[in-house]
Amino acid sequence: MNLKLSLALCSLVAATALAIPGEAAADAERLLGSTRLTKIENDTDVIRFKKCRRGINAVQLRVERGQVEIEKLWVRYAKGGVEYLDVRDRIGQGHHSRWIDLNGGERCLKAVGVIGDTELSRDQARVEVWGR
Repeated sequence: MNLKLSLALCSLVAATALAIPGEAAADAERLLGSTRLTKIENDTDVIRFKKCRRGINAVQLRVERGQVEIEKLWVRYAKGGVEYLDVRDRIGQGHHSRWIDLNGGERCLKAVGVIGDTELSRDQARVEVWGR
Protein backbone atom coordinates (compact mmCIF):
# COMPACT_ATOMS: atom_id res chain seq x y z
CA MET A 1 0.00 0.00 0.00
CA ASN A 2 1.47 3.35 -0.92
CA LEU A 3 1.84 6.28 1.46
CA LYS A 4 -0.95 8.45 -0.07
CA LEU A 5 -3.47 5.60 0.16
CA SER A 6 -2.46 4.89 3.77
CA LEU A 7 -2.89 8.53 4.76
CA ALA A 8 -6.25 8.76 2.99
CA LEU A 9 -7.46 5.59 4.73
CA CYS A 10 -6.33 6.87 8.15
CA SER A 11 -8.08 10.21 7.54
CA LEU A 12 -11.29 8.43 6.55
CA VAL A 13 -11.24 6.23 9.65
CA ALA A 14 -10.60 9.24 11.93
CA ALA A 15 -13.37 11.31 10.32
CA THR A 16 -15.82 8.43 10.64
CA ALA A 17 -14.97 7.93 14.32
CA LEU A 18 -15.55 11.62 15.04
CA ALA A 19 -18.83 11.71 13.13
CA ILE A 20 -20.44 8.82 15.04
CA PRO A 21 -21.37 9.84 18.59
CA GLY A 22 -20.53 7.15 21.10
CA GLU A 23 -22.13 6.33 24.41
CA ALA A 24 -19.55 8.50 26.17
CA ALA A 25 -20.66 11.54 24.18
CA ALA A 26 -24.33 10.79 24.82
CA ASP A 27 -23.72 10.67 28.58
CA ALA A 28 -21.34 13.63 28.76
CA GLU A 29 -21.94 15.63 31.93
CA ARG A 30 -22.48 19.36 31.52
CA LEU A 31 -23.22 22.22 33.86
CA LEU A 32 -26.72 23.55 33.25
CA GLY A 33 -26.62 26.38 35.78
CA SER A 34 -26.24 27.28 39.44
CA THR A 35 -28.19 29.01 42.18
CA ARG A 36 -27.88 29.93 45.85
CA LEU A 37 -30.28 28.59 48.47
CA THR A 38 -31.09 30.59 51.60
CA LYS A 39 -31.92 29.39 55.11
CA ILE A 40 -35.63 29.95 54.47
CA GLU A 41 -37.43 26.60 54.74
CA ASN A 42 -38.26 25.22 51.28
CA ASP A 43 -36.70 28.15 49.43
CA THR A 44 -37.47 27.85 45.71
CA ASP A 45 -34.88 29.00 43.19
CA VAL A 46 -35.36 28.73 39.43
CA ILE A 47 -32.71 28.44 36.74
CA ARG A 48 -34.15 29.50 33.37
CA PHE A 49 -32.51 28.87 30.01
CA LYS A 50 -32.85 31.28 27.07
CA LYS A 51 -32.32 28.34 24.72
CA CYS A 52 -33.51 24.92 25.77
CA ARG A 53 -30.85 22.49 26.98
CA ARG A 54 -31.15 19.57 24.56
CA GLY A 55 -30.44 15.90 25.08
CA ILE A 56 -30.81 15.77 28.88
CA ASN A 57 -32.03 12.49 30.38
CA ALA A 58 -30.85 12.93 33.99
CA VAL A 59 -29.89 15.72 36.40
CA GLN A 60 -27.57 15.87 39.40
CA LEU A 61 -27.08 18.50 42.11
CA ARG A 62 -23.60 19.43 43.30
CA VAL A 63 -22.98 21.63 46.34
CA GLU A 64 -20.05 24.01 46.21
CA ARG A 65 -20.60 25.99 49.41
CA GLY A 66 -22.35 24.99 52.61
CA GLN A 67 -24.74 22.13 53.23
CA VAL A 68 -28.23 21.91 51.76
CA GLU A 69 -31.37 19.91 52.26
CA ILE A 70 -33.14 19.47 48.93
CA GLU A 71 -36.78 18.44 49.00
CA LYS A 72 -37.72 18.47 45.32
CA LEU A 73 -36.76 19.55 41.86
CA TRP A 74 -39.08 20.49 39.08
CA VAL A 75 -38.18 20.53 35.42
CA ARG A 76 -40.00 22.50 32.70
CA TYR A 77 -39.68 21.04 29.23
CA ALA A 78 -39.63 22.95 25.93
CA LYS A 79 -42.91 21.34 24.87
CA GLY A 80 -44.63 22.72 27.97
CA GLY A 81 -44.74 19.85 30.46
CA VAL A 82 -43.50 20.10 34.04
CA GLU A 83 -42.11 17.14 35.98
CA TYR A 84 -41.68 17.09 39.77
CA LEU A 85 -38.84 14.96 41.10
CA ASP A 86 -38.52 13.94 44.75
CA VAL A 87 -34.97 14.33 46.00
CA ARG A 88 -35.22 14.47 49.82
CA ASP A 89 -31.50 14.49 50.36
CA ARG A 90 -28.96 16.32 52.52
CA ILE A 91 -25.90 17.20 50.51
CA GLY A 92 -22.72 18.51 52.08
CA GLN A 93 -20.14 20.86 50.63
CA GLY A 94 -18.17 19.18 47.86
CA HIS A 95 -20.71 16.37 47.50
CA HIS A 96 -23.51 15.62 45.06
CA SER A 97 -26.87 13.91 44.73
CA ARG A 98 -27.47 10.75 42.77
CA TRP A 99 -28.32 11.08 39.07
CA ILE A 100 -32.07 11.64 38.84
CA ASP A 101 -33.60 10.24 35.66
CA LEU A 102 -36.13 12.27 33.70
CA ASN A 103 -39.22 10.59 32.27
CA GLY A 104 -39.30 10.13 28.52
CA GLY A 105 -35.60 9.75 27.71
CA GLU A 106 -33.61 12.68 26.34
CA ARG A 107 -35.50 15.93 26.74
CA CYS A 108 -35.12 19.62 26.01
CA LEU A 109 -35.17 21.63 29.26
CA LYS A 110 -36.34 25.25 29.59
CA ALA A 111 -36.04 25.63 33.37
CA VAL A 112 -35.11 23.77 36.56
CA GLY A 113 -36.54 24.66 39.97
CA VAL A 114 -34.71 23.67 43.17
CA ILE A 115 -36.78 23.47 46.37
CA GLY A 116 -34.74 23.26 49.57
CA ASP A 117 -32.70 25.28 52.02
CA THR A 118 -29.22 25.85 53.42
CA GLU A 119 -28.34 24.05 56.61
CA LEU A 120 -25.41 24.59 58.93
CA SER A 121 -24.06 27.38 56.76
CA ARG A 122 -23.34 30.99 57.66
CA ASP A 123 -24.20 32.16 54.17
CA GLN A 124 -26.19 30.92 51.20
CA ALA A 125 -25.12 27.56 49.77
CA ARG A 126 -24.25 27.38 46.09
CA VAL A 127 -25.94 24.54 44.22
CA GLU A 128 -25.00 23.53 40.68
CA VAL A 129 -27.40 21.63 38.42
CA TRP A 130 -25.67 19.21 36.05
CA GLY A 131 -27.22 17.26 33.21
CA ARG A 132 -26.28 14.34 31.03
